[in-house]
Amino acid sequence: MPSEQRNMVSFMMKSGANYDAYQEYQTIDRNKIAPQTTSFKPVVAKTTDDDYNSNVTVITEMVRNETSKMLKKAMVKPNGTNGYLGWQLIADEGFEEGVNSFGPSPLSYLTTGVAANLHTQIIRVAKVLNIELDNVKVEVLNKFHWNDMMSAKGAGFLDETHTNIIIESSESEETIQNLKNIALNSWTAGEGLANATTIKPTLVVNGKNWDNYRATPGTTLTDEAYVDGLKISHITDGPIKSDYIEQVAKGIGDQSMDDISNLVFEILAISESAENSDRPYLKKVTVSFNSTGSETWELYSDELNGAEGKAMAPTSLEYVTAGTALCLTSQMTLVSAMLDLNCRDFRVEQQIDYREENINSTEMVGFADIVHSSVLIDSDESQERLNRFYQQSLSMCFAGEAFKGATDMYTHCYLNGKEIN
Repeated sequence: MPSEQRNMVSFMMKSGANYDAYQEYQTIDRNKIAPQTTSFKPVVAKTTDDDYNSNVTVITEMVRNETSKMLKKAMVKPNGTNGYLGWQLIADEGFEEGVNSFGPSPLSYLTTGVAANLHTQIIRVAKVLNIELDNVKVEVLNKFHWNDMMSAKGAGFLDETHTNIIIESSESEETIQNLKNIALNSWTAGEGLANATTIKPTLVVNGKNWDNYRATPGTTLTDEAYVDGLKISHITDGPIKSDYIEQVAKGIGDQSMDDISNLVFEILAISESAENSDRPYLKKVTVSFNSTGSETWELYSDELNGAEGKAMAPTSLEYVTAGTALCLTSQMTLVSAMLDLNCRDFRVEQQIDYREENINSTEMVGFADIVHSSVLIDSDESQERLNRFYQQSLSMCFAGEAFKGATDMYTHCYLNGKEIN
């Protein structure tokens, strides 16, 4: 057995260290203080009356727990928002079927953000066009795979994104078709997946970056998280299914190491209105892994109302940004285990620059311009081994590769149960 596989088996089989005390987290909660990066200075995006640009910054760190060695948290917020501190998200991954993890997976957060972001744009476009929509639902199915993960050339990919826009309305097919086209053009997260995005990664070894952010023991006591009286996250009774997308129900708990090294899996997110008349952008998103029921969460997403606004739940682009950084953190965990790397700690600091032009008009468009990603590690390993850790972590990151390359996008629109062209 190659050393990488042997090390991975050992990593998966052994329990983590026990600790005397644990920080108790909610799965999703407001940040107590704004995250402060150490490897770069966050830049506030320039905006005008016609353009709304947002640079979103996230910091991740591991959470030490004897039950899960994949437990981690992200602290995320848009730069330059007055009085809005953003959110803390707990993420986890498990390999046993039917066992609920401490939090949604990184790619569940990513897919949630992608679906909620399109849902937001549909509502915005309907307002611009002054049309009435009785109900809106957005389904996004992301198909991922690893390619020879347990080798030096291991890589992760987002192969396809399947999207359904499901609308109930008395408006004409022509009107809804026009709405769909404008919404897709302004779908910032979708544009980031559909087109190659500039990635600017950096490796930071040791240095003075560890005073405020280090992995510490922690846990989540329940899947139910409440913020300002809103149950913002919880595990559902079972998997969700789409009426329009065929899913592959394939678990991962009983697969061989070769199967896991070339793992193929799907994540489905369904975004619906939270039916809050005071918060039209508040959405309920149900996200399910592989339709097996091993990870099915209900999460909420909201949007800011200007620089002075305060979202009731993470914004769609906060979910996308945090999910991307958390995915990279997961790959760093796995690569360090495969290499049996001697490191004291690691984390990700990241900023994604988003751009929306011609807002509040029929010409609105959205873009994801640049991903600034810093990999920080505290280790005395050789530069050669650290470089492999760094490069392989980047290449194995499904979310990073999704932004870096061009994803095949398949979108359908349904009006009152009938597909329209």
